[in-house]
Amino acid sequence: MNTQNKELIQNKIEKIRNKKKKIFFKGLKTYNYSNFKAKCKNVKFVLNTIEQLSKGYIFILKNSIKPIFLENAKKKLEKFAKETKPINPKIKSGIKNGFYISKNLSSKGYKTVDKSFYFFSWNKDKLKIYKKIINIYKPLKILNGLNNNEITLNKPRDGVVERLHIINYPLNSGQISRHYDPVNVSIFNFGLYATEYGEDYTDGGFFVLNKKNKKIIVDRKIKKTDIVLFFPSLIHGVDKVKNSKMKKSNGRWFININHIQSHEIKNREYTKKY
Repeated sequence: MNTQNKELIQNKIEKIRNKKKKIFFKGLKTYNYSNFKAKCKNVKFVLNTIEQLSKGYIFILKNSIKPIFLENAKKKLEKFAKETKPINPKIKSGIKNGFYISKNLSSKGYKTVDKSFYFFSWNKDKLKIYKKIINIYKPLKILNGLNNNEITLNKPRDGVVERLHIINYPLNSGQISRHYDPVNVSIFNFGLYATEYGEDYTDGGFFVLNKKNKKIIVDRKIKKTDIVLFFPSLIHGVDKVKNSKMKKSNGRWFININHIQSHEIKNREYTKKY
């Protein structure tokens, strides 16, 4: 990305950030992952995509990875969780790769019930998951006005880090209540589906709200290996994941990469309930 194009993209992002508003779902746009990645080399396409994200469109990028990689990754993560102890998820110097079980059903904040796995560039990639997923994500960083390797090697003391976050929503309990995320660091959320609605679970999943506050379950439109891109302040959540079929299932798995403020900076912005 040349300097002029980078400046154009960053100026566009700054204007959007200054509006600082919650947004509602407007529609879906579908691409093949490889085609979308190629189109991101065109600055006009990037600027248009940023505009559409900021208006509430969700982009679905199909066929990003082979299903067998995801199946093996889930097995590795389940084994890892059995053999290690949970970590403190606060992003401070020295944080290791690890997992954290969240069970917050308080009415004060937003509700979260899940098992989260966290991976960072400064730790050894023992499970051989981090590098593969990060390399799928890197070409999309242009939507944040960044080159492929910017921020990747940052550490907590730098203020903003790149984090791989894999979330398992267990059957009959996994959920996140409606909320919206800050846009001060990143203007798109990235999520790769490692499970599929109708197969691994038959009820619940990722939802958004439209202007009439009507809930739309987006998971019904998305297949395993697909990626979703959406604006962080889009009102969204995950309805309690359930499965009425007899098939054995370990719930819903969602692979997220984000640029996030570390806990070593003052006035850190947090997700807010809606």
